[in-house]
Amino acid sequence: MHGTILVYGNDEILVMTRSLILGNAGYEVFTAETFGNAMLVLMNHPIELVVLCQTLKGEERRGILETAHALQPEIKCVVLDCGQNEVSIDGVDLIRGFVGPSALLNTVGKLLIQNEPAQTRAPT
Repeated sequence: MHGTILVYGNDEILVMTRSLILGNAGYEVFTAETFGNAMLVLMNHPIELVVLCQTLKGEERRGILETAHALQPEIKCVVLDCGQNEVSIDGVDLIRGFVGPSALLNTVGKLLIQNEPAQTRAPT
C-alpha cells in the first residue's frame, strides 16, 4: 500500500473514477460525496492525502481543507481545478487545468513519497 487517500467531490462518477485510478495504482482510497461523509472518513481513518474534485464550490473546499488540517495537521491536500476556482489555503497543492489520470497520479506520487523515510525512496 502506497498511502491512504480521501477523494471528495459532488459528482459520483468522477469520485469513483478517481478512486479506481488511485486504487489501481496501489493506494488505499476512501470516497465521499458529502461534507458529512468526508468528515466521518477524516475522523475515523489516518488519511495522508485529501483530493478535492473541481465539482466542489469554494466554500465546500475551504471548509473541508480547514477541518482536515485541524484534525490532522500533517495531512496533504490536492485540489483539482479546471481554471474556474481559486484556493488560497496554505499546504494545498493545486492542479490547474486538470486534464486526467497522469496529472493526478504524478502529483499524488510526489506528495506521498515525501512522507516516506529517506531509505525507502527511489533514487532520483
